[in-house]
Amino acid sequence: MNTPGIGAPPPRLASVTSARPVPGGAALADLLVSGDECAWIRFGEGMVGLGTAARFTTTGPGRFDAARRWWMAATAAEAADTSRTTLPDAGLPRRAPLAFAAFAFADDSPADSVLVVPEFVVGSTGGRTWLSWQVDLDSPEYAARAAAGWRPGVREAEERLTALLAAPARPRPATAALELTEGAISADGYREAVARGVREIEAGTLTKLVLARDAVVTGAVDVPQVLRTLTEQYRDCWTYSVGGLIGSTPEMLVKVDGDTARARVLAGTLDRDGAPSGADGADHARRHLVEDRKQRHEHRLAVDSLTERLRPFTTALEAPEEPFVLELPNVWHLATDVTARLVGADGVRRTGPGALALTEVLHPTAAVCGTPRDAAAALIHRLEAEEHGLDRGLYAGPVGWLDGNGNGEFGIALRGAVVEDEHTVRLYAGCGIVAASDPAAELAETGAKMRPMLQALGLRAGAVPSELSPPAGPGRARR
Repeated sequence: MNTPGIGAPPPRLASVTSARPVPGGAALADLLVSGDECAWIRFGEGMVGLGTAARFTTTGPGRFDAARRWWMAATAAEAADTSRTTLPDAGLPRRAPLAFAAFAFADDSPADSVLVVPEFVVGSTGGRTWLSWQVDLDSPEYAARAAAGWRPGVREAEERLTALLAAPARPRPATAALELTEGAISADGYREAVARGVREIEAGTLTKLVLARDAVVTGAVDVPQVLRTLTEQYRDCWTYSVGGLIGSTPEMLVKVDGDTARARVLAGTLDRDGAPSGADGADHARRHLVEDRKQRHEHRLAVDSLTERLRPFTTALEAPEEPFVLELPNVWHLATDVTARLVGADGVRRTGPGALALTEVLHPTAAVCGTPRDAAAALIHRLEAEEHGLDRGLYAGPVGWLDGNGNGEFGIALRGAVVEDEHTVRLYAGCGIVAASDPAAELAETGAKMRPMLQALGLRAGAVPSELSPPAGPGRARR
C-alpha cells in the first residue's frame, strides 16, 4: 500500500473494470463487515471499497489543492492509456481509478483530510453492477511485473477478490451496554454559545452562524451494523464511510457527471417528533416550513450562497424558486436541487473544474458555516475551538468520491460521527443561529439531528440524556 508523506512520490495507479454481480449476490451494504471499508450508498446503489491500494493524507488551507495534485499524478499513467474524458459514465463500467475522500471542515484543523484508493471497488448503478481492481504499479508487489509490461486483468482480479473475501473476518465486538456522555461542549456551554452568537448577529457582525456540539458514545460499537442500519433507515440520504468518518447525509454539496453539476441545498428544519399527534405530516411541514416567510427567506439565502459561487464555472444554471419538503425519518427539511452545465466540459478532455475543484470553491456553505462566510468561520473558531476545545475535524466537511475524469460526488458530512477507536465514537450536530434563535430550542435541535446515529448505534430514547433529546410539544422550524 502506498501511503505517501511530505515529498513522497504518489502511486502509479492502474485498474481494470468488468461487469459482474455483487460478490455473493448480496446487497452492497452486506459487504460492510469489518468497518474499514469505504462506502457511498443511496437507495441501495453506489459503491463500496474493499482493501487499500493507496492512501494520501494532508492538512491545512492547501488540503484540497494538495489532494488534487496527488490524485492527478496518481492517475496520470492510466490517463495516458485512456484519455481523461468528460463523457457521463452512464455506460458503466467506469474507465478510470476511483478514490474515496473526506476533508476537514476548517483550514486550521489538525485532523487529517484523506484520500483512500481501495484495492477493489464494487459498484451498482441503474441496475448494473461492476467491479474495479486498482493497483499501484510501483508497489513492491507489482513493480517488477509492471516494468515488464504487466497490467491488471480481469482473471487475476477475480482471484485476488476471492482471496480477500476469504480472509478471516475481524471478531465482532462483544455485546455490551453503550454509554452516551456530553462531549467538549456541554449542554450549558452550547446554550451560552448560542446566546453569544445571537448577540453578535444583533450587533451586525453577521447575519447567520452555524454552531456545532458533540457527544461521545463508548462501548463495543459495531460499525458495520451501524452503516447497514443507516442504509436501510435513511435510504434517501447518502450513507458514507471514509477513514473512520461514518454517517448518512441528506445534503449534496456537488455532484459532477460529465458536463453536469448538481447540488442539494437544505435550509429549514422541522423535528418530526414535535408534530401534534394525529396531524397530517405533509400539511404540518408545509405550514411550518413552506408557508413560513422567515424560513423561506433563510432558505433562499442558502441557495443563493451556493449558486453565486457555482455560477462562474457554468454556462447554464437552474435553481427553482420553489423549494420542496424533504421528508426524513427524524426531520423535515426545506430543500432545493440545483443543476448546472459546466464550462470546459464539452469534449473528450476536461479543461474546466472537476468535482474536487468545485468542492473547494463551494466549501464551506452557509448551511454549515454562516453568512458572511469569513466572519462566521472566525466566530465558530472562537466559540467552539478556543473556548471549548471543540475541533470539528471531518464533521461538516466534504465527503464522497472522485474518479480520474473529474467526475465525483461530495456530500456534506452531516448526521454522522467519527470512530476514534473500537470503543469510542464521537457524534456531531449543528444548528443555524439567527437573530430570533432560542438557545434551548437550538440545543434540542442538536438532539433531533443526532437521532439517526444514536438509533443506528442501538441507543433508544430512554437511554439518551434529556439534553440530547428533542423535547415534547409542537414542532418548531429552525435552521
